[in-house]
Order: sequence, then structure tokens, then C-alpha cells
Amino acid sequence: MSSAWRFNVSARLYSAINAQAAWRRSCGRLAAHFPPGAGHRVLDVGCGPAFSTIALARARPDARLVGLDLAPRMLQEARKRMVSAGLQRPIPLFLADAANLPFRDEGLDVVTGHSFLYLVDRPDAVLAEARRTLRPGGRVVLMEPNYRAVPLREVLRYSRDPRFLFSVCIWRPYSRRHGRFTAATLGATLAAAGFDDFGSEEVLAGLGLLGWATKP
Repeated sequence: MSSAWRFNVSARLYSAINAQAAWRRSCGRLAAHFPPGAGHRVLDVGCGPAFSTIALARARPDARLVGLDLAPRMLQEARKRMVSAGLQRPIPLFLADAANLPFRDEGLDVVTGHSFLYLVDRPDAVLAEARRTLRPGGRVVLMEPNYRAVPLREVLRYSRDPRFLFSVCIWRPYSRRHGRFTAATLGATLAAAGFDDFGSEEVLAGLGLLGWATKP
């Protein structure tokens, strides 16, 4: 996985620019693709400042959530945001590598990641760990940068929040360097890791691609 130092350095900036409604909406959208049932055991990998973890907790208050990140400063930001979020119950946060998860085999129902997989050095190892820890029928749900070009008018129609626009100006060139996905390539990546029943939808005006797949 990528070294934690750059995420430690960028923790406050990342937390500040993504504290906006557009980003939170895409985080909450992950919950729409959980498998059937209630009371899911959910691991949010690469949770960063916990935007996705908090959004999931609000969308699915029945879920038993855990957040995990490699960068200590990201988790510091996460703890601050969780305090101010006023959640019904505390969410445990783990400092760990997503390529070496501290969870037992088949102990989870859902593994989520929001703008995460494209950053890691070994996505195959991360997905192998997700598959190991998911029960049969469990699901991985990921939001990643979308490969296709998005006209500026569509971005502005979606949100004119300066924080959103600034984050897009950083995210798009950064993801161009580190890797974006099409529905076909994200589906193929998940299939190669042993998942099936892939589905996808666009979020963030098409800037993001949300994909989900099931462990057989």
C-alpha cells in the first residue's frame, strides 16, 4: 500500500475541502448497495477523516461499522468529526493496512471504500483481504474516480460549492496520474479478485464511479 506519510501531510487539507454536501452524498450512496438484510458488519477501509464512515452510519444506523486507515493524522481528523457528528453510538477506528486486515475470515458482511482503491500500490492484495474477511454473499462497495471526461457545465450543475470545485481541481489530475476506472475495468478488477455480480453507477456528476460486487 502507498506510504502513510503523504496522507498524514494532506490530512487537514483533505478534511477541509471535502467537508461539503456533494462529497457526503457520494459517501452515503455506498449504503444503497449493501446486500439484503439488516445489522450488517461493515468495514470502511481507507476511511480518512470519516466522511464515508459517518455518512454510512447515518444512512444505515442498524449497521455495526468500523473504520480503518493507514495514516494516524487521518484518524485524528476522523475522531474530531465523529465527535461533532453526534452519532447514536461510537464507531471504532483502527490504524492498520488494508492489505493486512486485523479481522477474522468471513467475519464481515460489507467492505466499503470511498476514493481509495486507486491510491493503493497493491489493489490485488487489498481486494484479497476484503474477500477473505467477507462472508459468502458479502459485498464490496467502492467509489473510485471515473475515467470518462465530464464537461465543466455538468460539474457546475451538480455543485457550485467552492470546496467541491477545489477538490475536483485536485482529484482529477491526481487520479489521472494514479489511475481511474471505467465500469469495464473496475468490474474486471473485482472479477479477478474473485467477486461476481458486478454492478455500477456514476456519482458526483460522472466524476466518480461507484461499483459493487459479491463474494460467491
